[in-house]
Formats: sequence, C-alpha cells, structure tokens
Amino acid sequence: MSVETMSDESLARYYENVRQQVEADRVHKPRLTGSSTVRQYADRLRDEMIRRRLQHSPITCPPEPD
Repeated sequence: MSVETMSDESLARYYENVRQQVEADRVHKPRLTGSSTVRQYADRLRDEMIRRRLQHSPITCPPEPD
C-alpha cells in the first residue's frame, strides 16, 4: 500500500493505528513491532504526515532486542 496515495483521513487513521500498536507492544512481551522493518514503515508514515502537515503524535519504537 502506497501511503502517498492515501487520503489525509485514511493516512491519519492508519498512522494512529500503527502508533497505538507500537505503544501497546512497548508494554507487552514478546515484542512484535521492534523490528527494523516496522521502524522504517513508521518513519515513512511519519514523513508523509509531516509532508502533508497533518497533526500527529510521535511513534516511539522500543529499542531493538540484543
């Protein structure tokens, strides 16, 4: 799915969903969202939110496991 082609509303909902999943994962084990792939995708979503000047809360990914 290309985030560039999403509507603003869809992008904002999708971003918030990912942010909530990452936040929930910070509390629970095993970590499902700690991979570099998830981090890259979260960064891509954040960049698109910034580009469109949409308000958003940050996605704070947990550190990668050792």
